[in-house]
Amino acid sequence: MDFLSWLVVLSTLATVAFAWGVFLSNLGRIPQKSEEYEKLEDRILQLMGQFRHMSAIRLNMLDKKIEEMRKLIKEANSLYGKLCVQETKLVDKACECDSNVETELYDKEPESHEFEHEEATDSENNTSVERKILLLYQEGKTEQEIARSLGIGVGEVMLILSLFRHRTDHQ
Repeated sequence: MDFLSWLVVLSTLATVAFAWGVFLSNLGRIPQKSEEYEKLEDRILQLMGQFRHMSAIRLNMLDKKIEEMRKLIKEANSLYGKLCVQETKLVDKACECDSNVETELYDKEPESHEFEHEEATDSENNTSVERKILLLYQEGKTEQEIARSLGIGVGEVMLILSLFRHRTDHQ
């Protein structure tokens, strides 16, 4: 064996010894790193559990709010229905009062026939406005278009339409 062969063998042995030493020195560090990984994993699992808990609480709160909103909507709808019924009664009473006043005026003063005729024409106009609203609605026009064409408020149009729907539903 010549010098070069001995050099290759000795350098190979030195390399193997060095690698073996590095390997043995790193064996002591692996448990420390695995402990760090376990701590990190535990922390991640803990945070995931907290997130799930917070999400469940938020979902429960959201469900409660939805139920409250549904109750409030039902209550508002029932109040709206009651108001429509009361308004219908008040309109009927007002019409009765107007007709009573007209008959009293007619009975008391024969000279006021022209005045009564004008009031009757006004009440007929009110009735004809209701009919116009219904006809325009049946033609497919929206409440806003009807209000613009008749020169009245959108709320009045919606009220008259809801009253007539309410009447047709209960007949």
